[in-house]
Amino acid sequence: MLDISVKQMRYAVEIAHCGSINQAAQNLYVTQSSLSKAMKELESTLGYAIFQRTPAGTTVTEEGQAFLEIARQVVYKLELLERQSQQRNEQLAAMKISIPRATYITYAFTEFFKKIQNREQIQINFSETNSQEAIDNILSRGFQLGIIRYPEFMEENTRRLLHQKHLRVRPIWTFSYMLLVSGESPLAAKDRVSPKDLIGYTELVHGDEESAFLPEPTGSAEQKRIYLYERGSQFDFLTNVPATYMWVSPLPEKVLRQHGLVQIPCPENRYRYSDVLICHEDYPLTGYAKQFYEILLQIKDEIDASL
Repeated sequence: MLDISVKQMRYAVEIAHCGSINQAAQNLYVTQSSLSKAMKELESTLGYAIFQRTPAGTTVTEEGQAFLEIARQVVYKLELLERQSQQRNEQLAAMKISIPRATYITYAFTEFFKKIQNREQIQINFSETNSQEAIDNILSRGFQLGIIRYPEFMEENTRRLLHQKHLRVRPIWTFSYMLLVSGESPLAAKDRVSPKDLIGYTELVHGDEESAFLPEPTGSAEQKRIYLYERGSQFDFLTNVPATYMWVSPLPEKVLRQHGLVQIPCPENRYRYSDVLICHEDYPLTGYAKQFYEILLQIKDEIDASL
């Protein structure tokens, strides 16, 4: 039995339609080298050439025509099944997503849920975890979406890793961490802070996240830190113990007012971080997934405008 994937068939059909590997690669959102490699593997499996490459473009061979007749039928029937499945999913709000511990993302998700809460059927798995776990959830645990965070200087290496794992990336935001404190904290009156301002204060840290490159108190040997593993604990500490602080991605104004908190920039914090949405390269960002992504970008824009 020939080992041929539906993906290879789709690729071949698109190349035949475009008459160009370069144009087909753009339409399929893959690199030209990846597409060429997939076609070489397919032609090797079949034992004959599907396409003939010429300076004027790509033409279909006689044997390739016979293959493409079958491939088009398979792709058409699969797309029909996908449309039927999409129609079902329009009735069932189903989504599995992993995110970092970021209040603005959770806030965006609540805004998204308000728009779909009247659906008769809703099945959503919303998991807060670290970036590696978010990647693993997509690759091996049936999650459709993930949001990961990495330092801006790791952009090239991270993108390369995601490409190797056949994960597609959509940008959300690049930002600097903000200092989050109670409105009752002496630091709340400052327009900006420096690491030396943090001497004597206690830092709150999410205990199950990767380490970030963040400013630490300078000029003092003491270090006060509490590791938290429950999201609800962070706002309780900040609100009730003004001598605590956290480093966070920027928060919506509504959340700050609700909890009586203040976020302050730190110019000496020279590291910036990127949040990106990831999914498998074959997963179409449509329906509820697309709606959530659009709301996420909207919330990000609102926060940017308030800073």
